[in-house]
Amino acid sequence: MAIGFIRFLATLLALVLATPAWAATPSRAACEAWLATSPSPAGLATLTGPGATQRAALLASGSKLVLIGSRYYSVSIPSAFYTAAKPMLVFDLHGTGGYPEAEWTDWNAAMTARGHAFVALAWGGGTPSAVSDTEIYASATQIMQEVGANCPIAAANKWLMGFSVGSAMSFAVMIRDVAGLRLFRGQLAISGAAAAPLTTGRDVMHATVEASRANSQAVKGILSWMYCGEQDLDHSWSMCTEMPNGVAFVNEHGGQATLYSDTMGMHHSLPASSTGYNQMFDYMAAAPATTVVTAAQADCLFDAAERVYPALLAPAASPTLTYAPYRYRYYSGTRAYLGVSTTDEHLYYLPPSGPMQDVGLGLTYVDQTSCR
Repeated sequence: MAIGFIRFLATLLALVLATPAWAATPSRAACEAWLATSPSPAGLATLTGPGATQRAALLASGSKLVLIGSRYYSVSIPSAFYTAAKPMLVFDLHGTGGYPEAEWTDWNAAMTARGHAFVALAWGGGTPSAVSDTEIYASATQIMQEVGANCPIAAANKWLMGFSVGSAMSFAVMIRDVAGLRLFRGQLAISGAAAAPLTTGRDVMHATVEASRANSQAVKGILSWMYCGEQDLDHSWSMCTEMPNGVAFVNEHGGQATLYSDTMGMHHSLPASSTGYNQMFDYMAAAPATTVVTAAQADCLFDAAERVYPALLAPAASPTLTYAPYRYRYYSGTRAYLGVSTTDEHLYYLPPSGPMQDVGLGLTYVDQTSCR
């Protein structure tokens, strides 16, 4: 059973790359047609004043607004996104009293110049109607599925951006994501880490974050770029004395964070600071696609392996199980196991007799196949 497992993986790669059974990637034409279909659906919350102007500009740009339950999100995909060597998608959470059109106004020029797709969710941050981190993550999952069914975003590095209270919330959402589907490569936290209301002080973060302090891997594999303005007193203290708490949490819980401190920066300075946002974009560009094999990617590799070697891995479509540190499938017909370890992110095969075999780094195969 130990014969040629490197050949096995080579065959697996060839199969996954060539198999017509994989769902076709949506084309640019299909995406642009979707964006142009009902871009301003009935039932959207009405915006007045600057919001009305911002919405009109967003729609005039070819972007789209989509209802999701009682809320909505915006989708903007510039032409350069479709041909980018390393496509990026930013998923944005607005600040107190904000809305997607305002975030689009702040970021559209810079995102478009770099060919980055931009999606923003209306989540009610900082108001009585604000939804929870669990609800935001459920919405993000649905949004990625909806957009992905119509536009070629599967291969894009996806970043969770938050501003102000959206930034503070993004830490909790990242924890949900690491425990969930790992939609996001990393976090862009801008001007906010402490929990609201701020009566508890600058050191207390969102309740989900505080509840996760005992979990040393709460944000495992996450890259985080953070911004603070030293002149930002929006929370009654310099934001550059607050954001280091966010950096510490990420670095102490399995992630890697860096903080850009703007000596003259205010609460809302970053979108207008090319020096600051260029550092953010450079950080995103330098990031590897991922450091972990996600649950969906592991299942994708298992499925492909079953098609290549049905005599070794039977019955096909065996249920995926977890037993720390493995995500695996047991094939009762052949008494074999195939799994991924969360300890080193390697793919392992255990035959019915003989030692377990380390097939290699799972991402070596994920990043070269349709499992990406």
